[in-house]
Amino acid sequence: MDFTKHLRPGVQRGEITCSIRIWHNPRVKAGNRYDSTGVGQIEIDSIEQIELSDVTPELARESGFKGIVDLLKIAKHGSGSNVYLVRFHYVRPKEIGKRKPAKAATRSAGNADKQRERITKMVERLPEGEAKPVHHHLSLEVRKKRFGWFTTNHHGEGRVELMCKASADMHDILRSLMPQHFHMPKYVGNKGWVGIWLDLPKVDWAAVEMALRRAYELVAPKKLLAELQ
Repeated sequence: MDFTKHLRPGVQRGEITCSIRIWHNPRVKAGNRYDSTGVGQIEIDSIEQIELSDVTPELARESGFKGIVDLLKIAKHGSGSNVYLVRFHYVRPKEIGKRKPAKAATRSAGNADKQRERITKMVERLPEGEAKPVHHHLSLEVRKKRFGWFTTNHHGEGRVELMCKASADMHDILRSLMPQHFHMPKYVGNKGWVGIWLDLPKVDWAAVEMALRRAYELVAPKKLLAELQ
């Protein structure tokens, strides 16, 4: 997976960790490493198909571009029309040959159950916060107002994910604190929601709880906000 010349230094510094690609079909696979011209090796953390409307100015800037127009000028490869959000990290030369355990191994049903239980406890610590089962997922609500979702294998990709409402500053905070876990979720990413992969190693649970609390604050009544500690 190659990058235009002006993006390469940012990739090597770890400042650019995602890319929008328009392909017929996925050309990379999560967990694999690929040689990239002028960069070295990158390792794919996740790949998901999104809608073109999910590509926001914030996501364009995160990908190293000034805006959506600049990104789309080079995002298209061939005659494909499917839009993919690829998250990756640069593999430093000293790490080449040192392979991490396959990420797929972390995505077991047992792991999802543990993450579900942990998210439920976080939500229930919020005044009148509820984690309501909806099929295999959890709708995170306060007084019937939804502020988040916990999902497993939501779009058939085998992932464990938290999606929640967020302000613009929370987008920036999460990108900074957990860049490999943060992403723009399908369908709601263009409405200000954020996504956090929970099936990758070393989840920053303090950051996850902060994101949940902020999402709750966006929809909860003032009387309940006064009860927050």
